[in-house]
Amino acid sequence: MSLNSLTLLYIEDDIDIQSIYMPQLEELVENVICAGDGQEGYEYYLLHKPDIILLDIHMPKLDGISLAKKIREIDNDVKIIITSSYTDQDKLLAAIELSLVKYILKPIDPKILQETIDKARNEIELEERKEKQKLFLLDDNMIWNATDEKLLLSKEEIKLTKNERRLLRLISTNPNKVYTFFEIFDYLSMDDFYKEFDANQIRALVKLLRKKIPKNSILNVYGEGYRFNPLR
Repeated sequence: MSLNSLTLLYIEDDIDIQSIYMPQLEELVENVICAGDGQEGYEYYLLHKPDIILLDIHMPKLDGISLAKKIREIDNDVKIIITSSYTDQDKLLAAIELSLVKYILKPIDPKILQETIDKARNEIELEERKEKQKLFLLDDNMIWNATDEKLLLSKEEIKLTKNERRLLRLISTNPNKVYTFFEIFDYLSMDDFYKEFDANQIRALVKLLRKKIPKNSILNVYGEGYRFNPLR
């Protein structure tokens, strides 16, 4: 399976191991860049901005865990795969916090390597599709599709009232923004210019909508209004 549009950075200090896995990586990914230690790997990461990073845990100058932590401080999107000859529990626990695609034990099984690269590709494609379609994950099984204005639970549509749909449409336009009661009321009252402002109507609408979505998906900002809070 090809990843022709993606770039993979392979960081491995052992030249013999590099020579074993580079041919397979070049079959799976068109653009493969190789670095020989952690520091060089970080410099190549900054220079090339790869989509996927495959790195060894034990390397000179900068070990794999430290390198992954350094990258995660500035980039939560790049897909990271760590390889190691050891099943060190402390290293494994540290790796869990780094949002890895996988932690692979050496010697690397070619089939597992391909499956892991494919998994990274699938995650990238899903994220790109979500971004294009404006999909917001509210919990593990619920999605708000802002493009189609549909609330889906395990792919089954949940019925929304006109104002529930309008409220989700508004607050999902900018999840980082706190929408005031007045802004929400004006948006919901677009069909009735003579309707008088009533903050309690907004609160009642939010209360009803929270029965259909996770409660924390809409945050109450005290004294200001509401903010959309999807998982991602």
